[in-house]
Amino acid sequence: MAVKAIVTTLIGRQETKLFTMGFLILLLELVLIRYLAGNIWNLGYFPNLVLIGVFVGMGLGFVFHNVIPARHSETIFRVSATVLLLLVVFVHFKHPMIPGFSQWDGNIGGELFFSFSGDKVSDNSLLLFVVWFTFVVAVFAMIAQRMAKVFALFSPLKAYTLDISGSCCGILAFMLVSWLHIPAYAWFCALIVLFFVAMDRSRPAAYAAYLLPILAAAFVVYYQDTIVLNYPGKHRFHETRWSPYQRVDCLSSGPGETYSNVILVNGMIHQNMCEPAVLTNLFYMTPYAERAARKDVGPYRSVLIIGAGTGNDLAAALASRVEHVDAVEIDPVIARFGKDLHPARPYSDPRVTLIVDDGRSFMTKTKNKYDIIIFALTDSLVKTSPMAQLRLENYLFTRESVSRAYSMLNDNGNIFFYNYYRRPWLAEKISAMMAEATGGTPRVVGQHRDFMILAVEKSPVQAGAGGTKPGIDIPTDDWPFLYLQNMGIPSFYLKAMAGMAVFIGLMMVVLQFTSRNPDGQDNRGMLLTKTAFVLMGVAFLLLETKSVIQFSLLFGTTWINSSLVFLSVLVLVLLANWTAYFLKSDKVLPVAYALLICSCLLVLVYPLSNLLYFDNRTIRFALAAIMTFSPVFFANLIFSIVFRNQRVAEHLFGWNLLGATLGGVAEYFSMAVGYNSLTIFVAVCYTCVFILIRLARMRQVSLP
Repeated sequence: MAVKAIVTTLIGRQETKLFTMGFLILLLELVLIRYLAGNIWNLGYFPNLVLIGVFVGMGLGFVFHNVIPARHSETIFRVSATVLLLLVVFVHFKHPMIPGFSQWDGNIGGELFFSFSGDKVSDNSLLLFVVWFTFVVAVFAMIAQRMAKVFALFSPLKAYTLDISGSCCGILAFMLVSWLHIPAYAWFCALIVLFFVAMDRSRPAAYAAYLLPILAAAFVVYYQDTIVLNYPGKHRFHETRWSPYQRVDCLSSGPGETYSNVILVNGMIHQNMCEPAVLTNLFYMTPYAERAARKDVGPYRSVLIIGAGTGNDLAAALASRVEHVDAVEIDPVIARFGKDLHPARPYSDPRVTLIVDDGRSFMTKTKNKYDIIIFALTDSLVKTSPMAQLRLENYLFTRESVSRAYSMLNDNGNIFFYNYYRRPWLAEKISAMMAEATGGTPRVVGQHRDFMILAVEKSPVQAGAGGTKPGIDIPTDDWPFLYLQNMGIPSFYLKAMAGMAVFIGLMMVVLQFTSRNPDGQDNRGMLLTKTAFVLMGVAFLLLETKSVIQFSLLFGTTWINSSLVFLSVLVLVLLANWTAYFLKSDKVLPVAYALLICSCLLVLVYPLSNLLYFDNRTIRFALAAIMTFSPVFFANLIFSIVFRNQRVAEHLFGWNLLGATLGGVAEYFSMAVGYNSLTIFVAVCYTCVFILIRLARMRQVSLP
């Protein structure tokens, strides 16, 4: 009985509710990012759309919560579960997709995307997009308005600490989900416990108002995992597994099919598993056949395959009697399907070593030398992070990456790239990158329509390659955008940035002239402080994005790396809150600003990519952590010091979230200037924040 009483008391505490709401919102955000990408065609390329919907919804919930009477707030919170069910049902029956894609590819404002769907493009895709995006915004707005009312019960720093602590648990919970490959319906079931703890104690009918919709949503998600979105072939459905990156469907062979098994990723055809008899007639054998035809060199013995997938490239290498193959595959579920189901059983061969890792990370760590390195059909359908425009393979296709691969070759070894390149300029870009990175002359070994095999050989004496073709920008570690023909922001993204800026600006203006100021506070001073919090949201999201990108370059684009970076950022938020609690004086603000600006601009003097040349991973990690997370800590310290004395702080928090929305689209600037130069934008934002806060304090205002 004593334990029951303690649990009941804890659940009833407002601190527990706020902590749980932070847990709920972060976990639900991660659930929807993964789930929607697995069930909406091509959304894996744009997870930031879900993130933007989350931030817009949360921002609106916090900013406008005072419009909702307290007696209705709990009801609206419960109804959010029903809206979540409507979102899942809508996705299931309407099969929405991202506008702008054909069945084969997408060219969104100048950026190239690969696609391979089994259905025709919907004429209503834009309307369907608006509907599901609105559902996402609504769910988080309804939860956030309730959270804002609980947030307002505490001092700003205590409320913020409870929220972020819950968010840390949300990340840890989803990391566990990813590690164990738990199916999607279980993610939704886990939300039931969080809703229960976050609710006010009420009648059984009130519990049913959220319990039944979430159970129904979980059932729909379970059913979705027993079918395939659409595939026109004769293959039979085999199994769906959720990897740490994406939904992976496996179809087994049917009558008259060429391939024994087909892998779909997020509803799109991604890989085939070839029968050994079929494999001998396909392009996988080309590198080995070309080598066998030469009399001046021996056969390949040691092989590195980056993007080994389910094993076709491995089977070809083994059939060519190589001595050893290192097979690198980033997705453990795809590799497991290959182990279990590939008819040639290449992963069972003792000559094969499977490495589940990012290819660039493996090349940085290994000391091995190879006769042949194959970049094999490495075109992922997902991004490294919901915040960044970086795909899983982007750091494989940079000048520095190819140069590193070239240094790993034995004499007369070869690097091979092959893929369906969709556009002539993409193949030209890869060829130019190979030439610039190696000093050799790439050659076309095979070609059929838009499929091409490119190779470059490591000779004792290189003749020297020609200059880069005009109009082609070579991808680098600072600008790793293979699928952009030139440096610049695609027009589609420019419109998104402008639209978001106009939306936030208009809302600020409308609220400025329609809301009352408590205690006769100065209107201009309030606007200055609101703007400062918006800019802090913009700059902080860019800092968080840069942290993920920088660690992806140094330590790999794996899910565990990205998750740990996000968790580290939130831990630094808690540390900054604790520091601000003990630093009672605001006189430390100028020092914090100065340290922030210096730590931001450090990467312009000493780029983080230089740390790749440190063989000692411990030293590399320590230096990377200091250079990456110092700006994050000082930025949070500034936020906490300014935030701690604000009245009705939940409104400011809402404006900060809306600013983060704008930061999510401001990351597109990296496409024009690279990632290092984003630090200038961050420094400018925080300089403006410093000026705005000083001006606001000169008016001696504390924001409503």
